[in-house]
Amino acid sequence: MRLYEIDEHGKFIWNQMVLQLAKGTGKGPFFATLAAIEFLGPVRFDRFDEDGKVVGKPADESWVQLFATNIDQVKNVTLTLHSLFNDHAKEKYQIDPGQERYHAYQPDGRFCLLEAKTASFRSAEGARPSALFADETWHWNESNGMVNVFNTITANAAKVGGRLFCATNAYVVGEESVAERMHVAWQRQQDGRQKRTGLYYDAISADPDFDIEDEAALRAAVTAAYDDCFWADIDTIIDQCYSGVITHDEVLRKYCNLVTAAGDALIDPVSYEACFVEGLELKRGDRITLGLDGGVSDDATCLVALRLRDSFIHPIALWEAPDGPEAKNWKVDHDAVSDMVDWAFANYKVEAFFSDVAFLESYVDKWSEEYGPRLAVKASGKSTCGYDMRGNQATITTSNMALVGAIENQRIKHNGHFGLSRHFKNAKKRNNKYGTSFGKASRDSQYKVDAYAASLLAYIARNKLIEAGKLNQAPKRIAQMTTVGGF
Repeated sequence: MRLYEIDEHGKFIWNQMVLQLAKGTGKGPFFATLAAIEFLGPVRFDRFDEDGKVVGKPADESWVQLFATNIDQVKNVTLTLHSLFNDHAKEKYQIDPGQERYHAYQPDGRFCLLEAKTASFRSAEGARPSALFADETWHWNESNGMVNVFNTITANAAKVGGRLFCATNAYVVGEESVAERMHVAWQRQQDGRQKRTGLYYDAISADPDFDIEDEAALRAAVTAAYDDCFWADIDTIIDQCYSGVITHDEVLRKYCNLVTAAGDALIDPVSYEACFVEGLELKRGDRITLGLDGGVSDDATCLVALRLRDSFIHPIALWEAPDGPEAKNWKVDHDAVSDMVDWAFANYKVEAFFSDVAFLESYVDKWSEEYGPRLAVKASGKSTCGYDMRGNQATITTSNMALVGAIENQRIKHNGHFGLSRHFKNAKKRNNKYGTSFGKASRDSQYKVDAYAASLLAYIARNKLIEAGKLNQAPKRIAQMTTVGGF
């Protein structure tokens, strides 16, 4: 019902939809039903009647397109279509069904088309679809040309106000599939990073905090992911999970609807999600360490707090370039970053503050001079707050491995902040002579990791407090002027 929600002017709230569900939950038949409705049904706003209820009408030019990586995959949808139209409907709309194309007419004579398309962006060019259906978008990536297809068909739809419906299993982080890109866009929407919204995301997943070797726990996880899909044979799925034919990651992704990691991913998404604790928030006066990683235009800038009593990591502020035309001349406002640092010191008991020095040298000097007396440990021998991430490779690497281990053993907590989650899951393994460090997928990758880098700096600062024996010490009291007797 939410897919057809409208505002007071009759415009759709959601123009794009993603349905991410476990394998065998009926995404294909559901898409076939939606496609049939978009093909002939009253799916566009006409008017409000005298009682204020919505009256619908068919699309002015109904042209529904079904896309997948190959024509055989589209059959998951088209085969269901054949059983959806009864004899009365076929007669009323003069439906002429084919293997890959349906023709029909509205009672007023308007021609309607529903077609399955091949995975070629050139053959898709120039269409005017009223509705697009993209199936199994976790398979849509650069290597098979489906990103080009996606860009072409969505541009076609945009020019005529067409709607986009995507269905997918859980994707693999780092493959940069269309499914991953759509999820990232939705996360940025939740963070308020996007100027335009309109993307509806629907996913039912298992709670990641379960022991896959415990059959009862696995059964509960699979049952949760399949929700009300009464046709699913849970016993057969459990047998498949323990058959040894499929991998651990496939069990989580296909049958628990949990996003998994590529081989070079630093953070296991399932382990990261298991660190989620609902309702956590920083409170005024909390003892924290701060980490700051900054950029100018291409990279993001993030100020992260790590609460000392429970290792709760939370971004205080995250500056990222917007998508679209606004990104061309966008730059991080370093004065705004400095103001946020001041705000953090005014509201929390900051025990240590480690900031990367790249692009922020003058600010780091200012922070060291202003806040140095309040801090329990120094970032380096040269600076109270400045920590050169390029010149401390050994510490960065060993601390990175320790932080990854802390996540895998759920010794870190987070509250599900989407920006933080994105950056953690974007981080890639980078091996060096000291062990495993981290980095972006590539120098120019749009998948940023700066919030992870800032979190690592806050984590290193916490470890320095431990080494100095100051983690559990009472914070320093700073003398302040007080007014007595009205003076």
